[in-house]
Amino acid sequence: MKKVLLALLLLAAAAQQSHAQDGADGVAAREGQLLLADPFVLEDDGWYYIYGTHADDGIVVYRSRDLKHWSDRCGNARNGLALHKDDVWGDFFFWAPEVYRVGERYLMVYSAEEHICCAESDSPCGPFVQREKRPYLDEKGIDSSIFFDDDGTPYMFWVRFTAGNVIWVAEMTPDLREIKLETARRLIDAEDGTWECVQARVAEGPMVVKYKGRYYLTYSCNDYRSKEYAVGVAVAENVMGPYRRCEGNPILHRHCGYLGTGHHALLRAGGRYLIVYHAHNSGGKIHPRQTLIAPLKFRRDRSAGRNAYRMEVSERIIVPMADKRP
Repeated sequence: MKKVLLALLLLAAAAQQSHAQDGADGVAAREGQLLLADPFVLEDDGWYYIYGTHADDGIVVYRSRDLKHWSDRCGNARNGLALHKDDVWGDFFFWAPEVYRVGERYLMVYSAEEHICCAESDSPCGPFVQREKRPYLDEKGIDSSIFFDDDGTPYMFWVRFTAGNVIWVAEMTPDLREIKLETARRLIDAEDGTWECVQARVAEGPMVVKYKGRYYLTYSCNDYRSKEYAVGVAVAENVMGPYRRCEGNPILHRHCGYLGTGHHALLRAGGRYLIVYHAHNSGGKIHPRQTLIAPLKFRRDRSAGRNAYRMEVSERIIVPMADKRP
C-alpha cells in the first residue's frame, strides 16, 4: 500500500512539474487552429472575415458566423486568396492587412516588400486589385491602419523606419488614394528602459479607436520573435496627438500563458469590443503564429482624471478553429 501511495505521489509531482514546464514554455497551438499573424477581422452582412499574414503570394481570408468556427480559404483570387500578387504591386512580404467597407466597395491596406499599399474589391473575399500598381509612398513602411473620424476625415497610422520601427500618423485625401505626407506627425518611439524596449527598438501594429471623446492608440512593442512582444495603449484628445502612454501598460503580455502576444486589431461585435491578435506557435517555436480572440472592456479609471478609461483584456479567450462549417 505504501508503495502504491508513493508511486501516486511521484506521478502527481511529475504531472505538476510537467504542467509548470508547459506554462514556462507557453501554450501551443491546437490542431486545426487558425494560424494567421497580424490578424484583422471585418464584420459585414452577418459574416466575419479574417485576414492576416500567412501566404507567400498574397493575403488569405476565412469567414465565420460566430468567430469560433471558420471556413477554409474563401478568397476569389488565385489559390483561394483575397489578394494575389499578380493583381498588385510587389512580389513578396505580404503583411498586416486591414479591410474596410467604403460605400459599396472594399478597401484593403497592407504591406508588400515593406511598402504600404492599398487595393480594392467589390467583395470582402476579393479579388483585391490595384487600379495603378504602386505603393502609397516611395519610402519603406509597414503596418498601415486607417482611422475614420466622426466627421469622415481619414487618417493613416503606419510604421516608418525612422529610428527602428516608429509609429506615425498623417491625414489622407478623401478618396483614400494619397497620404498627405506634409501633415505627418511622429507619435510613438519604443521607450528605453521600459517594457517597450526589451528586445529591439520596435513600435508597430498601430490601431486607433475613439471612446467617450478620446482617441486610444493601441500598438505593439519589441521584436515579434521575442516572448515579451506585447500591446500597449496611449491616449490623446486629438487624433493627431500628442499621445500619452496609459498607466498599466502593457495590456496584453504573455496573456493566459501564450507567448509573443501582439500585433492585434480591435472590433465591435454584438455590442462588445474584441481584440484579435497572434501569439507564438509554442514556447519553442515562433512560426506559424496562432490566432486568438478575447473580449476587451473600457474600465473607468478615476485615478487618471475625469472621463479617463483603461483597457482590460479578458482571460476568456476564443480560439478560432478552421473546421470548415460555414
